[in-house]
Amino acid sequence: MFTVTPIGSCRIATPLRLGHSTRGIRLNLNRSYGYCHSPAEAVQLARFLRGEVTIAADVWPLVSRSHRLETLSSETHVPSDLYVIELASAKELTIDGVSVQLNYLKSTYPDFFADPDRMQGFWDAAQAGDRARTTAFLDTAWSATDAQRADSAVLSRITLNYVTPDSLAQDIQTLGRLLPDVMFVSHVNARKPDGQTIKSRASFISLVSDGVRDAGFDLYDPTQLMAEFGQPAAIEDDSTSLAHFTTSFSTAVMDDWMARFIAPRTDAAVASGTAPAETLRAQIDAACAAGHYADATSRLSALSSKTEDHRPLGKKVHRAQKAAQARFHKELSATAETAASTLDIAAMVQEAGRLGLFETALILATDAEDRFVSLPCHVLTDVAVRAAAGGDTLSAVRFAIAACHQHGTADRAAQVLADLVVTHRTDLSGVLEPKALAKVQSYLSVADIETALTHTDAPIRTLISSRLTAVELTRIATSLAEKRGVDAAARVLAHWRDLHDMPRFRDKGLVALLDDWTEKATRLPRPLDRICALTAIQQADPRHNATREALRTARIDLVSRFRAAGKARDWTALSALATEVQAIAIPLPEYDLWRARVQFDEGDFARAIDYGSVAADKMPDRINVWVLLMRAAVKAGDTPLAAKAADRVIALSDETTYKLRTQAEAVQRKLHAEV
Repeated sequence: MFTVTPIGSCRIATPLRLGHSTRGIRLNLNRSYGYCHSPAEAVQLARFLRGEVTIAADVWPLVSRSHRLETLSSETHVPSDLYVIELASAKELTIDGVSVQLNYLKSTYPDFFADPDRMQGFWDAAQAGDRARTTAFLDTAWSATDAQRADSAVLSRITLNYVTPDSLAQDIQTLGRLLPDVMFVSHVNARKPDGQTIKSRASFISLVSDGVRDAGFDLYDPTQLMAEFGQPAAIEDDSTSLAHFTTSFSTAVMDDWMARFIAPRTDAAVASGTAPAETLRAQIDAACAAGHYADATSRLSALSSKTEDHRPLGKKVHRAQKAAQARFHKELSATAETAASTLDIAAMVQEAGRLGLFETALILATDAEDRFVSLPCHVLTDVAVRAAAGGDTLSAVRFAIAACHQHGTADRAAQVLADLVVTHRTDLSGVLEPKALAKVQSYLSVADIETALTHTDAPIRTLISSRLTAVELTRIATSLAEKRGVDAAARVLAHWRDLHDMPRFRDKGLVALLDDWTEKATRLPRPLDRICALTAIQQADPRHNATREALRTARIDLVSRFRAAGKARDWTALSALATEVQAIAIPLPEYDLWRARVQFDEGDFARAIDYGSVAADKMPDRINVWVLLMRAAVKAGDTPLAAKAADRVIALSDETTYKLRTQAEAVQRKLHAEV
């Protein structure tokens, strides 16, 4: 079996004890002397497990209450597959270098610690690390009797230290070095009756989170799951210490650990051959016994894609799953006429999800108008997680979105959606409210965004958020340009700029990136390639100086070439430039005028009219356009157009173009005479 050793308090021991009997894992508690809370205590317990630490008998009662020192010292601890380590206290108490528990200290000397002022004075002395000062304080405060003097003899040896970022980093690295595999758990950031968190606890949770992530180890913060449950349902003593989990919440924590940490490790070890198949079978059997068929089948499906070794087990589980699903549907039909409470619906939805009946779960969770009924956040998220793992993307998205819409604390649901955005390019920009979308986007790392953007159907509006810094955006755009080209990268930059309502980029890194793209574009040998590249870059920032100047140069070059072709009446050369004219971001209506002129000279008056009309739409006040249309219309016998063009020529003429006016008036007289 997969073995786990807890190093921490009841908040990790209780879920693991539940998992010991229901998840196919085994607790390895050999040489473990009990609970601990601070990083220094965790390191001490890890060293004790390895047989590297001895603890004096007179200090032992302040270290452990449930084990005899002699008994534990005679045991051998075989390393576990995983060590779940809780870091929950910033206070580190030692006696002669041995870490002791604050709870045990207070329960051993209750009378001394009963007076708040005396207790604070003691801690002030102990924190100073000056034993003489501590002894002097105790001589004054606690030496009236032989019993008090005996207490003070021990208390005077106490030193109090507080965890610092440096000490935490060192302890985390030490634990990672001493133990084969570790995951860390922080305290739960519960709220007091006034709605405020415990300031010192919240601060330490943040410190632990930063320290563990910086070290590169797995971290679990139970606060997110507690928020989904609702604190009263998750924390037993909701109005006192805010520290103990309810049984239902402990079960949910274990489920989460199983899915996120234990199952992936087990599957990887079995697939690589470093763990026997029996390790996997024990967990699959336990999942089936608990009715968690969706978990079992998704794991076996993933393993079967790599090797055929587990397919027989997969077929067996699939048959058992079908039978369980049939029983569920039968029971559901039998109770269809009974009005179910919200609690009953929640239980049925969750059971359907665990059985892999995601469509059934959707039917149960929605009303006649396909709207989700009000359900606990953890239930909606539970189904979403399983549906995503089982490959039912549609159900996963719908349940996760429902959780985000109904609950402001749906962090796990937001994580599910973030994963689907990356793996399935799910577009959420028009589905989630801005706050919910921002939460999903907060779970997208730069690497995630880079991965998703490699696909042509990547949802840019979902992936790119205003929270991205200019430095991060530069990295994303640089990577995307290399993989999919500047055009795709420029669209990403344009969206980010729009999010910030930014007229132009001023960040030096982004400006330098556009300068680099522009310089490379101008060195492309084919004019069309240069124009396409520059036009693409201009999407990112239409006011970028280098790009605008390069496009102006490209325009001048293009105009000179189509004018030369037009004057030479070279229709082939002129037509060949159409793609460039269409690609450039700067309007060039004169090109259509030249095409009309060449066609007129070649006697194709109908095509001359077509091109001339396009030029007239773009240049309605250019007299030479209307002169050409007038002449072509006369040649083609198009009386209405000839009359209209003659009117425009007369209206636009002046002293310098009186000959054209005279010609137009002659056309008018001829047309009137024909009528």
